Formats: sequence, C-alpha cells, structure tokens
Amino acid sequence: MEQHRIRLVRPLGLIGTLAPSAARAPADPASRLDERVASLIVALTAILSASFAFTAPQLLQVVAEQPGRLATLLVLTLLLQMSSVRVYGRGSVSVSAIGILTSAFLLNTGAAMGIAIAAALTQWLRRRGQLYKAVFDASNFALSAAAASLIFHALPQSRLLAAVLAGSAYAAINNGLLCLAMSLSEHSSWRGVWLERFHWARFHFALFGPLALAATIAYEQIGITGLAAFALPPALMVLSVQQYLERTTAAVDEIRQANLELRRAHRDTIAALSRSMEAKDLYTGGHTERVATVAVALARELGYKNGELEAIEIGALLHDIGKIGVPEQILRKEGPLDEAEWDVIKTHPVVSDYILSELDLHPFVRQCARSSHERVDGTGYPDRLAGDQIPLPARIVFIADAFDALTTTRSYRAGRPPLTALAEIRANAGTQFCPHVVAALEKLWKTNPHLLHPEPEETCAGAA
Repeated sequence: MEQHRIRLVRPLGLIGTLAPSAARAPADPASRLDERVASLIVALTAILSASFAFTAPQLLQVVAEQPGRLATLLVLTLLLQMSSVRVYGRGSVSVSAIGILTSAFLLNTGAAMGIAIAAALTQWLRRRGQLYKAVFDASNFALSAAAASLIFHALPQSRLLAAVLAGSAYAAINNGLLCLAMSLSEHSSWRGVWLERFHWARFHFALFGPLALAATIAYEQIGITGLAAFALPPALMVLSVQQYLERTTAAVDEIRQANLELRRAHRDTIAALSRSMEAKDLYTGGHTERVATVAVALARELGYKNGELEAIEIGALLHDIGKIGVPEQILRKEGPLDEAEWDVIKTHPVVSDYILSELDLHPFVRQCARSSHERVDGTGYPDRLAGDQIPLPARIVFIADAFDALTTTRSYRAGRPPLTALAEIRANAGTQFCPHVVAALEKLWKTNPHLLHPEPEETCAGAA
C-alpha cells in the first residue's frame, strides 16, 4: 500500500527553543502533545535532573567565589535570549548560545547549566507558552551547555580547537534534539526535518564557538566592555532581522490572503462546473460536493496534506466531468442500463481525462478523473487496473462516490442508512474497494460521523 509522509505539524525554534505552534483549527489532533514527544521530554528531564544534581556544587562554588562574573554572564545571556525574534511560521531565532558558551568557557559546567536553564525559563515567561515547552527548552539548553563545557575544559592546551568543538557539540545537541522532537511530533524522518529547517544555517552554528571564545578572551583582557563588544553585535543583527520581518509580515499576509481568495474562486468555479453535470445527469443536488467533502476527509485520515488535499478535492469534483460526452437519454434513463448503454457509460473516465489533459493541474486530479471507477479486483473500468495499480487518490474518490450513492435516494431505490452503506462497502473490501481506504472510512465514521450523513433526500433519476 502506498505510504505518504505527514509534514509539518508543530514548528519549533530555529536556534534552541521549542516555539508555540502555528495557528490551526482547534479540532486538529496535532494540537495535542504527542505521546512520543512527551516520553522524550520525560527522558531529557530525568537526564537533566541527574546531571544538574551532580554539577550543583560547582554552581554554588561560583556563586560564592565569582558572583560578579556569574551575574554579568547571566545578564548577558538573558539579554541575548530576550532579543530572540519569531521567524514567520517557523518558531524563533536567538543568539543566546553565545552567552551560554561564554559562560561555559569562563566558569564551569554547573554554572553554565544554571545560566542555560535561566535562559530557557526567560524564553518561556516572555512567550507565555505551555509548561512542557519550557521543560524541553531547559533540558535542551542545559544538556547542550554541559557537553560544550566538558569538551572545552578537557582541551586547555588548544583553546581555539576546544571552542570550535564545544560550539559544534552545543549546536549538534541543541538542534539534534529539536529535530528529534519535530520528527516524533510530525511522524517524519529526523533527516528530513534537518534538511528542511536547519541545514541552511549549519555554517552559522559553527561560528558560535569561536565567537564565544573571542568574547571570553575580551572579557579576560578588557572586562565587561570587551565582552559586550563581541556579544552584542549578533544581538543587534537579530534585532535588524526583527525589523525586517515586521515590515514584510503585512505584505506576506496580503499575498497569502489574495492567493487564498484566488484558490476559493478557482474551487467555486470547479464546483459550479460539477453542478452543471449534476443537472444533466439528474443526480441528487450536491452529490459531487458531498463526494468531495468525504474524499478530503478520507485523504486527511490517510496522511495527505495541504496542496494534495486540494488536488483530491478538485479531482472529486471533476471525476465525472466526462459525462458531458454521454447522451442524455442514457444518463436520464429510469431503470437498469443495457450492455450497450453501459459500454457508453464506461467511456466517460477517458473523456474526463481528455478534457483535463491540457490543463495545468496537480496529477492527482487526472488520476481521480480517469481511475475512480477501477475496482481493486481488476474488473473496473476503463483500464481494468487492480490493487495498488490504481492511484490511491482514485481509490479514495471511488469509495466516497459509492458511499454517497448508497445513502442517496434515487427514483429506482431508497437511500440506505449510513451504517448499512458502511457495512455494504466493508463487505466488498478487497474485491470492489481498497481495504486501506475502507478502514479510513470506518475510522471517519467513529471520529466525524456528521461528515457521512447525507443531506435531506431528494428523489432523482439517472444511472447509478
């Protein structure tokens, strides 16, 4: 059976933070915390608790012996974290890693972990996000800082090499855990998340270590002024990015709204065309739109997203457009069709495919138009495809079409109740219908039964 990757569900911070989710409908199940992500957070919290308990005496030592240096680095890191900006639709970006790494280089592991936790909590208080995100960020920041500190202090003979390796370790753990959380939440591959959202900034991450080392040396030689000279310019750069984003967000929103309205107009035009076919075929009013609604719901259950759902919706609306080439006396005939008339009916998917062939449409649209009358046992039409040879979007539309036909009253028979129609479709799974899609239909009945209730019945004629 065909597999389809589920894409972005919960955007995370680009550098170090688990950001608030993008806007979505309240009913979206993705808005709930994934159990695997919860398990990851619990595991990280346990590791953090054990690590911090072990290094807490180091933090207390710094508090007692170097309170001024600790306070300076804490304030610097928090200021860098406060300068984080939200990237449109992708979470937030900050350069607080420079402050955390500088703390790891100048102090010790316990102090660096404490400052990292404070930075995470500051981010949480600023964004007012969910508590579990603060716990994830605190664990992520602190464990990344601990690794960087251990590496840097293990190589005192070569500070530059140690800084490069420490910064690389920080970025690898920080972004690696983010990618892992994303991949678990989105049921996608870790590598795919990395390539899509972090790979482009890999060289930026590599500079954190050397820049933190420069700030460390400047602080040792000059003091706070030297520290600020190397640490604050990146923060000012981030703020300039914020100003740019604020100026462009409105324009992006306008473009998106215009595209949305254009797509709606496109969809409404297609729906009007499909209704014109209903008038010729004398189907129950709203048949193709109900088929499209069920098809989209099934496709969503099977993992399709965004443009793919739109293509399946259009394919469902247009899957019978080829009936424009079928004589009306056949379409409007009351009672069973004879063999010759069925032969004519069986040509309409080819006509549908021909009509749509010159249009710039998603491939799913033509797949639905040509193959949504194929049966999985190979006895359908027009190409007698079988099993997985039939495109999955076409199998989806086939079941959505059949379900609506079964539950709709025609002049020659009464419509069946939804449960009866569902039982009939289930009985023909593996011969007429794809079992994979039938299972999705049964799940849809359990979770969203209102989508499978037909509109008030209207009697009509026409071939089933």
